[in-house]
Amino acid sequence: MRDLYHDLAESVTKGEEVALGLVIETSGSTPQKPGAKALFWTDGRSSGTLGGGCLEAEARKVALDCLRTHSKTLLRLHLDSDFGWDDGLICGGTARLFLDGAVDDQSAFWRGLSQFLKERKRGALITIVDSSDAAAVGSRYVVEVTDDSAKIAVPPASPSPLKTSILDFARRVVEERRPMTQSVSEESVTAEAFGEPLLPKPSLIIAGAGHIGAALCHLGSLLDFEVTVVDDRPSFANRERLPDATQIVVGDIAELVARQPLDRDTYIVIVTRGHRHDAQVLRRIIDKVERVAYIGMIGSKRKIKLIYDQLLEQGLVTVNQLRKVHSPLGIDIGGQSVWEIVLSIGAELVWVRNGCEGSLQPLHRAMWSLLRSPAPSGSQN
Repeated sequence: MRDLYHDLAESVTKGEEVALGLVIETSGSTPQKPGAKALFWTDGRSSGTLGGGCLEAEARKVALDCLRTHSKTLLRLHLDSDFGWDDGLICGGTARLFLDGAVDDQSAFWRGLSQFLKERKRGALITIVDSSDAAAVGSRYVVEVTDDSAKIAVPPASPSPLKTSILDFARRVVEERRPMTQSVSEESVTAEAFGEPLLPKPSLIIAGAGHIGAALCHLGSLLDFEVTVVDDRPSFANRERLPDATQIVVGDIAELVARQPLDRDTYIVIVTRGHRHDAQVLRRIIDKVERVAYIGMIGSKRKIKLIYDQLLEQGLVTVNQLRKVHSPLGIDIGGQSVWEIVLSIGAELVWVRNGCEGSLQPLHRAMWSLLRSPAPSGSQN
């Protein structure tokens, strides 16, 4: 999402002709969910995706039509056999898309959004996708949301009467941390708004630059984390071994991990070279367990129990604090190799980030009930 909006800001600044497509609502089974987006250039380039296949081809066609006419439109696509999909994309669901071929009217806005993202601020991007006031369609706001206030950080290109309702909607988007649509109204103007959270890129702090830490650094970067690796060995914690790290910090591991900025978008993985170092790191940060998204520590059940018992005996932790630590860390896939272990850890990080705790199960089990019941109405496969 961040890269796409940076690309959009760069394109409109250069004067390139580009259209924006945005999935704003879905029902049933669809290849993408609200918040999916794509850019379409007249020279055939594209960035992002709305779902691929015929869905994307149809969206591209309409988006480029909007670009030629400098217009905006809402498009509803039914992903069933009646549409005549020729690529087997018969999901059975419905997708609504907002396609904007006039984004160049808001070049200053896109630059402001790009800067907002670079500064790691928290807020929401609100887009008016339908309105009783036709001139308001396509208006956008970047709202900065803090614990006690909400303010418009990047205003729309033209004045709008919807300011107060937009602020209330932005608070909800940030609180629920998911894209959504909502009706807004103010001064006799009614509209449908789409909001998407603008949250700082999650921070992954890896305590330990050994084989597990180095591999997790690479995977964490691919999974869209900003990765900081901390170790006390310069021969391990260096750019040659950790090319994907956002930041490499060398020194006392426990001390330096504790000094890192920690908030609810912070994930900490403790994978040092020995349980003594692991225990030191956990001891320094355990009081932050309520403030961060995730603390995980590698180790056998025996090692973990020894560390937990020591911390409890010293009165440094409570049982409730330890229950919030993911240790042993990772999702059990029976892995033994470095990359299998790291895949397990990465899966758990994404599981927590996506708010799926408590719902873990092999994906194929969802099909068991379908095998014992009739196919959903209208389904072809």
